[in-house]
Amino acid sequence: MSVALSVVFTGLCALIGDGDGKPAEILLIDPRGVGEVRGVALPEHAPTLAVSLNDLANPDSSRPTRVVVVTPSQTGRADQLGLWDLTGFEVRIRVQGGDGRSLQFYRPAPRETSWPEPPHNAQDPSSWRDLRYVANMAELVPDGRIDPVLTGDGPVDTGLPRSVAARIYLDAGLLQGAMPSQATYREELFAFRSDGSKPAVRQALTDTVQWTMETEAAAVVIELTRVGGGEGKRLLLAPSATPHRLYVSNLPAENHSHPGAQLEMSDEQMSALHFGAYYALLRNEPIDKPLPEPSRATNGRKGSGLLRPAYCPPALFSRQ
Repeated sequence: MSVALSVVFTGLCALIGDGDGKPAEILLIDPRGVGEVRGVALPEHAPTLAVSLNDLANPDSSRPTRVVVVTPSQTGRADQLGLWDLTGFEVRIRVQGGDGRSLQFYRPAPRETSWPEPPHNAQDPSSWRDLRYVANMAELVPDGRIDPVLTGDGPVDTGLPRSVAARIYLDAGLLQGAMPSQATYREELFAFRSDGSKPAVRQALTDTVQWTMETEAAAVVIELTRVGGGEGKRLLLAPSATPHRLYVSNLPAENHSHPGAQLEMSDEQMSALHFGAYYALLRNEPIDKPLPEPSRATNGRKGSGLLRPAYCPPALFSRQ
């Protein structure tokens, strides 16, 4: 029996890699370390790992931050979901015998994708696999490279950079796009408007990516290491007849209305500001920082704060 698992990422996540078989990183961004975007402070986000305790071979020693009960299954048995606060942690997925040089990005054949338009069948999860539905910083600015200070290549004895809440390493498996979390945006086309000197970049966007892997190893260990010292945690995934499904989110921590200028913003405008945090991560921060705007207003509500889930699409950066 093998170990198969998938990890779904959603929220304010920076993907660093080129899909050339080399390891990649996913940074969960801390907006408080980024500063204001167009004069507005972004809300605090909560980097969280969610795993069903039924998927763990060591639920008693995994030490989740808290446990919640989710909707009962068809058998009538309620499932306990463990939640781990990832703030200040680095996460590695260890596979016995893995060489750390086999991570691939999903790249469909030309006729298998409708990018940059939304998929022909936007309600089909498989139609969102093209990673080009994740905004590529190299298409938006002259230099799409991440600031090397933010990557895991340098010393981390003093903790993570201020703008990084958590770091996740991916050494193998397949990284691909996934269906947007909110149906409202599954048939939407977004425009990144520049300062007027060049045409706007238009494309469909997803706020969700998925990493998958299958191995014949006896077990897969997920290591949570506190950067700068402190006790870590281990989650053990044993062989199973069904894939293990894990979830990582980095979404606003609170649902409340915001004072000041934010009360005058629509949901789309507030969500666009979240994307602005990515420009502070670049090696060379640009002057012009285009933000995603939907081609049509999906709602005109103002002063709604975060009463509905924020749409925080990830972004793809290159390392070099």
